[in-house]
Amino acid sequence: MVATYLVTGASRGIGFELTKQLLARGDHVIAAVRDPSKASALKSLPNAANLDIVKIDVEHPESIKEAAAALEAKYPNGIDVLINNAGVLGSFARTSEAPMDDIEFVHKVNVIGPLRVSQVMLPLLKKGNKKVIANVSSTLGSIGDKAQYIKNDEARKANPFASKIVAYKMAKAALNMQTMSLAADLKDDGITVICYCPGWVQTDMGNSGATEFDGKAGPELTPEDSIKAQLKLIDRADLSITGEYFLAPTGEKLPW
Repeated sequence: MVATYLVTGASRGIGFELTKQLLARGDHVIAAVRDPSKASALKSLPNAANLDIVKIDVEHPESIKEAAAALEAKYPNGIDVLINNAGVLGSFARTSEAPMDDIEFVHKVNVIGPLRVSQVMLPLLKKGNKKVIANVSSTLGSIGDKAQYIKNDEARKANPFASKIVAYKMAKAALNMQTMSLAADLKDDGITVICYCPGWVQTDMGNSGATEFDGKAGPELTPEDSIKAQLKLIDRADLSITGEYFLAPTGEKLPW
């Protein structure tokens, strides 16, 4: 069944590949980008007739409200799936030295941004058929998983992310709790809310993290393979799994 998806951060990386694969299978995509004038790659995708490009900068509430107003008029039957993908990585500084302005910025984009978009787009989601909000998170937001580094010195020293990139880790942990709380809030409305890690993907963001490993580790997944797994998860999303946290490449549940 053809569905209508709203994808934030659609101009590059995971968001671009999501848009590409959704269009390829015949779905309608509303691609949210900060600057539509620079979205020529999106406009060149096959099946672009099923593509709408809207301006949304998740840092700026007014851009979200303006986009929602335009979409309300254009989509009387609402949207089926919102994928909160837009995000930033932030500094790789040690946690004890992490700049506060970086932490504030990453939270503004990665935590407050998705909640703003979800709240403002809620009337459209309520009118849709599938009614799913999917938040793109990370295993770096799993406190249960990362707690292993406190007692395992060998693992801690081998993984620079254990003591660095705190803004991103904190933000994804907060996004996970946002997912759980929103799922509880919207369950009676029939809206499913999940979050998932897309895996370590070969995008600009993913590749930048590899530099911290001095060539000893890097992204394992191509964007194509990651998105195939993400869409498989989103396609099966319903109230039976609302509020859950997944590793998309395997479909397994992640520890909070």
